[in-house]
Amino acid sequence: MTGAFLIMLREGVEAALVVGIVLAVLNRMGAGGAYARHVAWGVALAVVASVAFAAVADRVADLFSGAGQEVLNGAVLFVAAATLTYVVVWVRAARGRMAAELDGRARVAAARGLGLFTLVFVTVFREGFESVLFLWGVSTAGGAGAADMVAGAVLGLVASLALAWALFAGGRRVPLKGFFDATMVLLVFLAAGMLANAAGFWVAVDWLPALAHQVWDTSRIVPERGALGSALTVLLGYNANPTLMEVSVYGGYLGLIGLWLLAGRVRRPAPARS
Repeated sequence: MTGAFLIMLREGVEAALVVGIVLAVLNRMGAGGAYARHVAWGVALAVVASVAFAAVADRVADLFSGAGQEVLNGAVLFVAAATLTYVVVWVRAARGRMAAELDGRARVAAARGLGLFTLVFVTVFREGFESVLFLWGVSTAGGAGAADMVAGAVLGLVASLALAWALFAGGRRVPLKGFFDATMVLLVFLAAGMLANAAGFWVAVDWLPALAHQVWDTSRIVPERGALGSALTVLLGYNANPTLMEVSVYGGYLGLIGLWLLAGRVRRPAPARS
C-alpha cells in the first residue's frame, strides 16, 4: 500500500499541477470559460486511456506462466526502474522551468481548442501510463495484494488532489521543492529495488548468473511478509536473502545515481555576491 500511495501521490500532483497551470493561463487570457471544456475532455479521456492501458497490461500478464512469467516480471521491473530513473533525471534537470514552459505551451495551444485538448491529454495520459507501469512494478516486486494496491493508489490520488487544491484554490504556500526532493530520493531507492528484483527473476531462469547464492539471511529478524519487511521491500527494495547479483545491481545503481547527483552539485555555479 505504501508504494502505491507514494506513486499516486507524486504522479497525481504532477498531473494536477499541469492542469492547474493551464487553467490559470486561460483565466489570465480571459479564455477560461471558452476552453475549459477542452481541458475537461483532455483529462477525462486521458483517465479512460490510462484505465484501458491497465486492463490491457493485466490481460498480457495473464498470458504468461512458468519461466515466461519470471521473464515478464523481470522485464516489467526493468522498464519501470528505467522510467523512474528518467523521471528523476527529468525533474532534476527541469527544476524551476516546468511552470514557465507549460505557461508558454498553454498560451500557444489556447489559439486552437484541439491543441489545448492535445496538450492536456498527452500530459495527463503520460502520468497515467507511468502510474500503471510503476504500480505494476511495485506489485511484482513486493507481492502486494490487489486490495492493498487499490487502497494505496486511491489514498495517494486523494492526497495529491488535496495538495493541488491547497496550492491553487486554497491560496496556501505549499513547499513543492521539498516535496519533489523527498519523493525523488524515495523513487531512487524504489528504482534500485525494482532493478535488483528484476535481476532476481532473471537469475531464477538462468538469464543472469547468481554470482553467489544468499549473501545474507535476515528473514528471522525482519521477515519480508511482516509489516516492517513489507514496507521496506516496497520502498527500499529490501530482500531478506539476496544473491550477490541482486546486491551488486542494487549497490551499483545507487552508486551511479549518487555520483550523478554529486556531479550536479559540483557543476552548479555558486550564487553571486553583492
